[in-house]
Amino acid sequence: MSKRSKILTWGLPIVGLTTLVLGSIAVIVDRPVRAAEQPPRQPTTAPTEDLNTDSRAFIGAIGVAEPPNEAIEVAAHVPGVVEAIMVGLGDRVQAGQPLVRIDTRRAAREVDRRRAALQLARAELDALRAQIPPAEARVESAESNVRTAEATVLVARADLADRLNRLRIVQSIDDPRAIAAEEIDTRRFAVQRAEGVVAEAEAGVAQILSNLSEAKAQLSLLKIGEDDGPDLRAATARVAQAEADLAAAETELELATVRSPTDAIVIQRNIRVGEYADAGGHSRGLLTLSPLGPMHVRVQIDEVDIPRFTPNARAIGSPRGNPNLRIPLTLAYVEPLAVAKTNLAGRTSELIDTRVLRVVYSVDSEAVGLVFGQQIDVYIEARPIGESS
Repeated sequence: MSKRSKILTWGLPIVGLTTLVLGSIAVIVDRPVRAAEQPPRQPTTAPTEDLNTDSRAFIGAIGVAEPPNEAIEVAAHVPGVVEAIMVGLGDRVQAGQPLVRIDTRRAAREVDRRRAALQLARAELDALRAQIPPAEARVESAESNVRTAEATVLVARADLADRLNRLRIVQSIDDPRAIAAEEIDTRRFAVQRAEGVVAEAEAGVAQILSNLSEAKAQLSLLKIGEDDGPDLRAATARVAQAEADLAAAETELELATVRSPTDAIVIQRNIRVGEYADAGGHSRGLLTLSPLGPMHVRVQIDEVDIPRFTPNARAIGSPRGNPNLRIPLTLAYVEPLAVAKTNLAGRTSELIDTRVLRVVYSVDSEAVGLVFGQQIDVYIEARPIGESS
């Protein structure tokens, strides 16, 4: 029993110690030896050597290369299916040059319909103007007939007066044997016939005057003196309305073609032929244009570094992945409003709980190999805290 206890007491620790020593030796012998690896790219550092200053004298920030005065997202004026894209990526376009054409079939049909309506309105106006000479002739003819009828009335009244006078003469003779009764009756009947002729002539004058009034009324609808009458004014207004409707339809047709607002370069295409273009204000532009000019770099300076920022301070940028390239930056402008910081993608829906001052620099040279949207490490020579500007 005691012999067995000695084995358990001394044997097991010896076995464990032996195993530990052998395992340590195996680990030391089999340990891999790895050579030091260089990083794929050297980290960007402040340009202390270039400016002979301490790295603490710089404001470090991240910038994004962008077109001068920001990119232009060209939107559609009217919604519809894209019928043609008339430019390609990298093309240089001029102001007013067609870029994209939306389906124009409906707008073209509306233009044709409005053009036909204008032609009809003009034809109606010309027809009314053509009625003026006949209407004037009818008025002149009626006036001439009135003068003739009035002359006829005068003749009839003179004849009636003559016959009345003759009748009075025979009626004034006291001796009934001096003139026959048949003669008196004949002259009386002649007076009655003359009265009928006068009445008929006067009725004719009234009828001709009525015709004259009607002719003048018809002419007054077309012409009042030297001015147009109400019918012509209404027809002229219909022509003007048809011209305005045609102009509106032609504008709608013109709006189906998206044109460049300025001289620029096409840097992005966000739609293809056959896709639906939305004209809403929140939609992405059909094409992205870069105005001509030196490239800009938009830098976000953290609010804690704003007191150290000086607009006329020297600034140097290095593209990500090429820290040895030092690009001198020239101040373009400073946006004086500090805003909530956004992520580098520029989506304003993702805000960070800090504020930044946005400063835009221009790149002096176009041959530095930068592309729009590229991130750039920017170092701005800072003003020491407490030093006045």
